[in-house]
Amino acid sequence: MPDTYRLGTDAYLVPSPDRQDLLFSFPVVFRVPVIDEISLPLSASAGAVHTIIEYCKQSSMKDTRMGILYGAGTGNQSRYQVHIEPCTIASSPSALASHLWRPDDENVLCPHGIRLSIRGALPYLPLSSTNITHVQSDIGSYLAALADCIHKVPVRQIKRGWETVLDQLHLRSELSRMGLVCFIGDGTRPARSFTRHRSWHRVAGPKEGVHIPFYCPTELSPVEVMLAGSNQTVSGLGIKRGEIFAITGSNAEGKSTLLNAIQAGVDDHAPGDGREVLVTVPGGFSPDATGIELKGADLRPFFGGIPPGMSGTPDSVCGQGSGSASMAYRISDALRREAPYIVIDEDRAAQNLMVPCYMSHSKIRSLAFLLAEDRTVFGDTSFIIAGSGMELLIAQADRILRLCQHQPYALSVPKYREGLYEFYEKMAGMVPKKSGERDVGK
Repeated sequence: MPDTYRLGTDAYLVPSPDRQDLLFSFPVVFRVPVIDEISLPLSASAGAVHTIIEYCKQSSMKDTRMGILYGAGTGNQSRYQVHIEPCTIASSPSALASHLWRPDDENVLCPHGIRLSIRGALPYLPLSSTNITHVQSDIGSYLAALADCIHKVPVRQIKRGWETVLDQLHLRSELSRMGLVCFIGDGTRPARSFTRHRSWHRVAGPKEGVHIPFYCPTELSPVEVMLAGSNQTVSGLGIKRGEIFAITGSNAEGKSTLLNAIQAGVDDHAPGDGREVLVTVPGGFSPDATGIELKGADLRPFFGGIPPGMSGTPDSVCGQGSGSASMAYRISDALRREAPYIVIDEDRAAQNLMVPCYMSHSKIRSLAFLLAEDRTVFGDTSFIIAGSGMELLIAQADRILRLCQHQPYALSVPKYREGLYEFYEKMAGMVPKKSGERDVGK
């Protein structure tokens, strides 16, 4: 057993709320002799822990002694399927997917082997000495089965998981030296499949069926990196510190999916996830247009005056923020924190703050306007922007990636600007100069 644990949190045996089942969790240390054969840094051992846990999940469906893991015999197995839900996150800087059984502070390698937080469910039994003996016997059999299972995990699988996490840790640590905030390795598969227990992008597993991999277009100057764990060299797209990088294309081409994958690059992923060679530096922001109550918010440099119905000064605004005011605050706050990058997704952005609008107040400056006027306002912060309708913002980009049929292509910035100019000239013809008058087709 570990030196310390929190009774009632790490260790418990309690009835379910409806008193139909007995739920339990407690820490156990298992000997894993094969780990001594692998000479890899302990800092990357979450990959080994992940391999062992997933192997146990799969084996539980074949060994009846391990059915307790998913509540076999309780009549409520659907409640406990989360215990065997596959998870491809090996490690994360946040308490991500804490409801899933995966590597975390309670599931780690230790000097004696591997410490796992064991969980499961048994049919409810009234408290009695006979029933306690019965529960002890079932749990004892369960632990013996887990120990047998852990000793059967192939060494090559443990080593591969370990190396995969080491690759990501090393590559992420190298990004600053390379002047990058993100690296998207060739072969990355960013699309996700969602389940009941993995219902958002960072937790979701790899997409099933057709899944188009990402390859950096040669026009975007692919970079090569050496992976420390597997000793392989991979090439891919490097997003630079301080650049404006745009991802564009038509509807439903995978722009938001790629943007989400970039944000998920702060996590370490297990073999087979599809994002094993996509890494991102920590500390980025993803501001959106959700309205919030502002209390002394700094809206500079976007607002030169106070929005109606609010009080204070541009550097200290109070009141209920609109979508644009709330997003302005979030971006300004990220800049003050010197965030390495800011992600802008058109689907969640305040359009009237992103691009200049005919009806915008003269004291409101859009992000596109600020980028065109003075880049020094943004320091070394990168902007990673995904959208198709924010053309004037995309036109400020240093590099543009276009997704078409989910395939990545480079889009020349000068050509994009020329095409945009022609498009706007054509669109201007759709605006009547006088009632009933149009220039369409001229």
